[in-house]
Amino acid sequence: MNPQNLITKVTQIIPREDGSECRIVVTAMFGSGLNRSIDVFVQRRKNPELNWNLCSDKPHPEWLKMSRKDYISYGRSEVLQTVSIGEILKLKSMIGQPISS
Repeated sequence: MNPQNLITKVTQIIPREDGSECRIVVTAMFGSGLNRSIDVFVQRRKNPELNWNLCSDKPHPEWLKMSRKDYISYGRSEVLQTVSIGEILKLKSMIGQPISS
């Protein structure tokens, strides 16, 4: 398989029921020694007319001291409050796959 025919970047825009949108961008990155890593970032906006805002991947500073219920409600990172792990993994699994004609 020719490595130039593999998927290296995937973007998905997901509309939400409240009219907001989120965008997930997954990119294959290559560091020294050509070791592949995968970069993920998430953006959101309240409606299609507004600009995108980058979501933070840092959890609440006190997340270790929170109850499970509080952590789920407001302790997770902004990324995980905006999109689910499944939505991210679905796109990550596409990286390195052949581009279909």
